[in-house]
Amino acid sequence: MMNIFLNINNLLVQRAYAQSLGSSLSENLQVEEGTDLDGLIGKIIKIAIPVAVISAFILLSYGGYLMISSQGNPDKIQEARSIITNAIIGLLVVMLSAAILLIISNTFDLGAFS
Repeated sequence: MMNIFLNINNLLVQRAYAQSLGSSLSENLQVEEGTDLDGLIGKIIKIAIPVAVISAFILLSYGGYLMISSQGNPDKIQEARSIITNAIIGLLVVMLSAAILLIISNTFDLGAFS
């Protein structure tokens, strides 16, 4: 059980250095000819989670800006709430799908996240 939490933590928390960002991204995107499905799923998840977090942060910021600048207009407040709600739901869907894939991978010893 602790191994699952450590793998989730490793997926969510990554060190990023500006000099090595381009090389690590290109390494994640490269697919060798003999790549199995498990390795491909692991690479997709390693790219999808940071993209989901960044897009959720941008949408939450935009929704907050709309709410602050609405000046009491109920239509703008409703639009801001909708954007914030959808951003949170989207982030939860991506995180839960990654957690489910991680649990399945560890249960069947697929090694998708190794």
